[in-house]
Amino acid sequence: MSTGNIIAETSGLAIGYRISRRVFTVMSNLSLQAKQGELVALIGRNGTGKSTLLRTLVGLQPSLGGVVSLAGTGLHDIGPSRLPRIVSFTSTEPLAVRHIRVRDVVALGRFPYTNWIGALTSSDEDAVSDALEATGITSLAERSIDNISDGERQRTLIARSLAQDTGLLVMDEPTAFLDLPSRYAIVSLLRRLTREKGKCVVYSTHDLDTAVNEADRIWLMTGEGVAEGAPEDLILKGIFEKAFESPLLSFSSSSGTFSFIRGRETAIALEGTGKTARLTEKALGRCGYKTDPRAGIKVVVGERDGETRWTLVDGDRSTVFGSLYDLVNSLPGDAGQ
Repeated sequence: MSTGNIIAETSGLAIGYRISRRVFTVMSNLSLQAKQGELVALIGRNGTGKSTLLRTLVGLQPSLGGVVSLAGTGLHDIGPSRLPRIVSFTSTEPLAVRHIRVRDVVALGRFPYTNWIGALTSSDEDAVSDALEATGITSLAERSIDNISDGERQRTLIARSLAQDTGLLVMDEPTAFLDLPSRYAIVSLLRRLTREKGKCVVYSTHDLDTAVNEADRIWLMTGEGVAEGAPEDLILKGIFEKAFESPLLSFSSSSGTFSFIRGRETAIALEGTGKTARLTEKALGRCGYKTDPRAGIKVVVGERDGETRWTLVDGDRSTVFGSLYDLVNSLPGDAGQ
């Protein structure tokens, strides 16, 4: 992967709120970077200030100190007419417009370039069509925004940002409320925009697995600040475990995933190979069993009459099961409690 120039940068940034004469600092001394052609995922626990950081980055919320630079220029030196040509912002807030076509929603992204009456030129129309095509929703262009799915609505908002033709796209929870395939489809689209269009996309998410698998750079908000780097760098440094540590969760640095911590595990032997054996081990682990070849009770995975069978061997007694569901429900119920 080859990335370009720095398009967003903070130095000594402090974020938070001013209410009357009181100042509430959420986080300070933040020095971050995002480059052209990068997909940057902002992650962290609830309440760490992800939305506050993004809103400060795009000028929707004043900083409490420090510097934000976009495309090499300090945010305070970018005029209000120029800013929408540098950065676009998409939030999870419901659309304020209803009963209009998808194409018209996407066309709203052209506002920095239209005249005072908002008339679209032929180049504006071309930009809208290109955005619809890039996000795969050309067939929805004449549909009402009220009559499309949540995933299609998210694509519409991304198309609106794309039509705005900025080098930096900032998105607050673009995969919120979507099912698993839709979440991956949206993140795949964002990644494709960085590769094919040279955009820099910074987005916040609670979907740690997708961020670890797809993002080029992670901004991980912790109680001590924001750690940044490639997902694998943060895993190797043990930062994920520290940021999300809990008596209920365990983080695997080899797979980059979380799992529940079991209070106590009962030993059980497992005989078998391949995908079925791996899934059997996973099911046993969920039920509080840890595989150990020395254990007195054993599960044997094999085939009989062309069908997968699980044989539970306990001393001289053997019981055959036709599904993992039946197998695990035959095991003692107090394991892992």
